[in-house]
Amino acid sequence: MTVTQPTTAADLTAVTVDLYRDIHKGIRTELFAVTEQAGRLDPAEPAGRADLAARVRSLVEQLQSHAEHEDTHVQPAIEAHLPEQAERIASDHERIEARMVDLEALADATVDETRAAQRLAVHRLYLELGSFTGAYLEHQDVEERTVMPALEAAIGPEAALAIHQAIIAGIPPDEMARSLAIMLPAMNLEDRVELLGGMRAGAPAEVFEGVWGLAGSVLTAPDHGALAARLGIA
Repeated sequence: MTVTQPTTAADLTAVTVDLYRDIHKGIRTELFAVTEQAGRLDPAEPAGRADLAARVRSLVEQLQSHAEHEDTHVQPAIEAHLPEQAERIASDHERIEARMVDLEALADATVDETRAAQRLAVHRLYLELGSFTGAYLEHQDVEERTVMPALEAAIGPEAALAIHQAIIAGIPPDEMARSLAIMLPAMNLEDRVELLGGMRAGAPAEVFEGVWGLAGSVLTAPDHGALAARLGIA
C-alpha cells in the first residue's frame, strides 16, 4: 500500500497569483478572535452573549459568501484541471456548510438559554468554534499548499489573474468593505502594498480614497504610516 506523505511547509510552491492568501489570512484571524472571545466571555453578561452571537452570525455570513465566490469562479477551473482535488473541495464545502448551521444554532442558544444553562451554552459554543476552526484550517491548507500551485501550473498565471479579477468584480461594495476590514490587519506590509497598490492603479480615485480611509480605521497608526510610506502617500 502506498502511503501519501503529508505536505510540509518546505514543499510549498510559490505562485504568481494566489487566489486564497489574503482572504484566508483575514478568515483565520477572525476565527481565532471569535473563538478567543467565546472563551473569555462572562456567561452571565447578556450584552456579551448577544455580541458574541452576532459576531458568529457575521462570521458565518462571510464564510458562506467566500465559499460562494470560490464555487462560482474557482471550482469550475479546479474541476476541469484537478478533478480529484475538485471532489475533495466540494465535499469540504458541503461538510463545512453544515457545521456553520450548527454554529449559528449554538450561538443563538447562548442568548436564549435560562440563567442556569448559560455557562454550559457558552462553553458548548466555544468548543464547537475551536473544533470548527481546526477543520476549516485543514481545508484552507489544502487549497493553499496543494490546489493553488497545481491550478496555476495547469492554467497559467494570466488565467489565474482573470479568475481573481472576476471574483473582485462580483463582490458588492459593502461586502468588499467587510472583507477588507478583516483582511488588512491580518496581512503583512508586502501583502498590503501589493493589494492597495493594485487598487490605486486600477480603481477610480474615489474608490481608492474610500479604501484608504477604511485602511486607516482598521490598521494601527504605525502600520498605516508604514503603508503610506511604501505607497508614496503623503
